Amino acid sequence: MRQATKQNSHIGTIRRIHTHDMARVMHCLKWTQQEYCDFQFFQYCAFVDTLTEGWAKVREEILYSPVFRGFWNSEWAKRDAEEFLEFAMDIQDRDYVTSEYLFIHDHKRLLDEDEFMNRYSHLLKLI
Repeated sequence: MRQATKQNSHIGTIRRIHTHDMARVMHCLKWTQQEYCDFQFFQYCAFVDTLTEGWAKVREEILYSPVFRGFWNSEWAKRDAEEFLEFAMDIQDRDYVTSEYLFIHDHKRLLDEDEFMNRYSHLLKLI
């Protein structure tokens, strides 16, 4: 029982951090939570669609996999914290900040990023 409490506490802490970072991103971009989530979901679907073009069954398995969705959300939060918030909080040019955010999370860019695709390849074994 003690192990479960530690795990839940860790998961809760990570979720609070992600929620806080998401709020900071929305503040920088002047986006609503709906706009943030819509963009994230669009990139999620576009990534899966691009990878699985012509493989409908594989597409469905990945698209609706809670393991993949968790991976996607964790990777997204990591990019928010490490690649965006590190610089965006101090920049006043909203157009520039928005364009950088769109680039950081673009599914086409991620398909060309070796480290991300290596982590994705390892994850596929779990789905």
